[in-house]
Amino acid sequence: MCKRIIGVLLLGIGFASGALFAAGGRQGGAGPGSTVLNVALSYQPAEQVHQYMLTVGKDYEAANPGVKVEMGFYPDYEVTMKTKMAARDLPDLWATHGWSVARYSEYLEPLNSQSWASKVNPKILPVITNKSGQFFVLPFNVESQGIVVNQDVLESVGVDIRSIKTWDDFRNACAKVKAAGKIPLDIAGNASEDWTVGTIYNTLGQSFLVTNERQNSRNALLDGSFNWGRDWGVIQDFLLELRDKGYLNPDYTQGTEENQFRRLGNGEVAFVMSANNAITRAKLVNPNARIGFIAVPSNSPGDPPTLTSGERMTLGAYKDGRAKAEALKFLEYCSQPAIINRVATLDKCETGLIGPEYTADLSDLKPYFDNLQNIRGFPYFDRAYLPSGMWDALCKTASGLLANTMTKDQAISRLRNDYNDLRAQQQ
Repeated sequence: MCKRIIGVLLLGIGFASGALFAAGGRQGGAGPGSTVLNVALSYQPAEQVHQYMLTVGKDYEAANPGVKVEMGFYPDYEVTMKTKMAARDLPDLWATHGWSVARYSEYLEPLNSQSWASKVNPKILPVITNKSGQFFVLPFNVESQGIVVNQDVLESVGVDIRSIKTWDDFRNACAKVKAAGKIPLDIAGNASEDWTVGTIYNTLGQSFLVTNERQNSRNALLDGSFNWGRDWGVIQDFLLELRDKGYLNPDYTQGTEENQFRRLGNGEVAFVMSANNAITRAKLVNPNARIGFIAVPSNSPGDPPTLTSGERMTLGAYKDGRAKAEALKFLEYCSQPAIINRVATLDKCETGLIGPEYTADLSDLKPYFDNLQNIRGFPYFDRAYLPSGMWDALCKTASGLLANTMTKDQAISRLRNDYNDLRAQQQ
């Protein structure tokens, strides 16, 4: 899910060099005759994976004299990348944040012939492969997420996480948490982090509309016949129910991601709908907290819970980049087990490459992964079933509803119009 909705300027905020991100492969700050390799990360500078990748870049420079790795983060990642695609002014390597096939494959070098290609984890391979069998990114890890939980909080109110199978079970758990004076579900709802509310919509969209094999809206979402007023209206009602029953943090329209992690780690919050890196961030606050995750509850008793699967940390190479050969060498360097294992461990995910040397240290999360081994995985709802560009509408309508700045009818109208317009553009 794309976060990072802050601005449109292509400033190199957060980049290790402190300079503007140069166009792909230009010779620059590394001295005469040197190659500058631009690498765009979708992780924010404060995140551990971002910091670790900076050290990877420095180590690569040390092993390859004459190469300068300028690595950093676009604050408004999705909008910035769309602008750079339109101008064909892309970095040499960039994180595809879930869109390596649907959005970026036109600009990326196919990687099937790389030495590490046969090691790609089969759990992620279908997600990153197009209809012709090509894939375009090195996957450092595999996203398998549900709902992050503080098990200490839930146990203190008598909730066994294994009992949460449906949204009714989730409602019952929330009621017990609230009655104990704690926050059932925390969101970071401020305007710059409204992606956290969009994440809730993505989770509900998967569960309410896709996962039930007997009755679902998969075809309707893909062929344009989806009934937004009727079928998305149920999801809107559920979101508002969480608000109206007091199951959200009191500052749900102004909350921050940092406060979300702090409260989760400190045992003030039971649930967070976020990627598994929230577990790492919460345990930085309180290493002794028992933070894990459960599968996404189903919307009906006959439909088992599911997981959300997709890209997490990936890098692809610009096929027209002036430093493409060096970019492919950098990917080869990054495919080493030590690097893959470290990124997967930091994100609390399985490794994106497999083999005897590839393994993530999941430590106290291993029981959670073991319990969910046979759970079905589905791709992120917006990536698989909505036209590219719908993410902003999901975030804005969800946050607008919660803040009472948008009625249910207005929210449905925005979603329907964006859906129809974007589908027409992409036909």
